[in-house]
Amino acid sequence: MNIRRAVAGVIGLGLLFTGGAAAAAGPLSAGQVILRAGATGVLPDEDTHQVGGALAPALAGTHVAVDNDVKPGITLAYMLTDHIDVELLGAWPFKHEATLRGGALAGTRLGSIKHLPPTLSVDYHFDTGTPVTPYVGVGVNYTMFFDEQVDDAAAAAGVTGLDLSNSFGPAAQVGVDYMLGDHWLVNANVRYLQIDTNARVATAGGGRTDVDLDIDPWVYTAAIGYRF
Repeated sequence: MNIRRAVAGVIGLGLLFTGGAAAAAGPLSAGQVILRAGATGVLPDEDTHQVGGALAPALAGTHVAVDNDVKPGITLAYMLTDHIDVELLGAWPFKHEATLRGGALAGTRLGSIKHLPPTLSVDYHFDTGTPVTPYVGVGVNYTMFFDEQVDDAAAAAGVTGLDLSNSFGPAAQVGVDYMLGDHWLVNANVRYLQIDTNARVATAGGGRTDVDLDIDPWVYTAAIGYRF
């Protein structure tokens, strides 16, 4: 994926263009604020656990595949101590296409979904004595699904509606900041979010099918930041 290459390359760009300016960057300290903005890619690692309801026979042996998306993302972190911060991740709404794989309906596009996965984390920053500051973090995410749309192919198969329940789950991340000076930085990080939802599929005649769907994405970010 391009976002993966961007995450790896953003640190290299910082190394190329900073020279001696980065060496002047001071260590993190309590009370500082770090704002980062860049590109965030959501790459689902989905799994379908259970299908029950009107379409269950037709969906035997079928799972739901969810494609990737990249949108602008932003994080805001506040240093509680010289090493520990509390951080909030936000982004422009992500949009994914859901497609059926396997079984009699393989290849049928079920529809599109949008979601926002705001994530609150507590991170620990390692002082390396260099412009490079790696960090690790754990937290929670609350994923809100909205604007679910049924694809024409699914509608032709009798699907009349699609609704996904919101999700609350743990999150973990690793990342690195490369200071370009006392304030500007480049950042790369990767997160894992546990997003488990129930997809309710309405069918003609008032039928309903429930699908337990684990989206569980890897989330990659490449960003530019500013330390206040």
